[in-house]
Amino acid sequence: MYVPDHFKENRPEEITRIIESFPLAMLVVNSKNGFIANHLPLLVNKSSKKKIELIGHIAMANSLYKDIDNNDDVLVIFRTEDAYISPNWYPSRKNSEHVPTWNYQAVHLYGNITFSKEKKFLLKTVEQLTKVFEQKNHKEYDWNINSVSSKFMTAMLNEIIGIKIVVSKQIAKSKLSQNREKEDINNVYKELKNKGFKFLANSMKKL
Repeated sequence: MYVPDHFKENRPEEITRIIESFPLAMLVVNSKNGFIANHLPLLVNKSSKKKIELIGHIAMANSLYKDIDNNDDVLVIFRTEDAYISPNWYPSRKNSEHVPTWNYQAVHLYGNITFSKEKKFLLKTVEQLTKVFEQKNHKEYDWNINSVSSKFMTAMLNEIIGIKIVVSKQIAKSKLSQNREKEDINNVYKELKNKGFKFLANSMKKL
């Protein structure tokens, strides 16, 4: 990913915010059959002693675990909402010419993947995924694994394979008009907020 210095994202808290707010990641691998990309929710395993460790699962029917081996290199991409930025949004256009651009945030994590059919790991992973995402519904009665019979849950666990990715390198980018004049940045923020791009607008506010 091309990242000019003024767009480099080095704030750990912002990188975490991106990952947790947009957990549906793109997992890219160079397999025996060429490049493969999968879209799946991944969580940071906060109980891990590793710097960053991601956990999730795939369907048993997904051939990914056959196409690559344990400890193979993978790339995981998280990205936020994105928006077209019109030159008309720059007050400085009165004094100079501008071209359109695009604002977005992205986190690229490189690491090594391992697969697991161990029931304990699968159960823990499903529990964590469920706990995080059900709570975001803000319902009085969140769904959890105790909502179904143990027989049904066992059958479902037999249909998935757990994955763990230990991250060795990260590259993050926040392209949020940092290279513009202050008045341009302020107006882009207002335009994005008015158009419903709340996450991007809040990200600009945090700069």
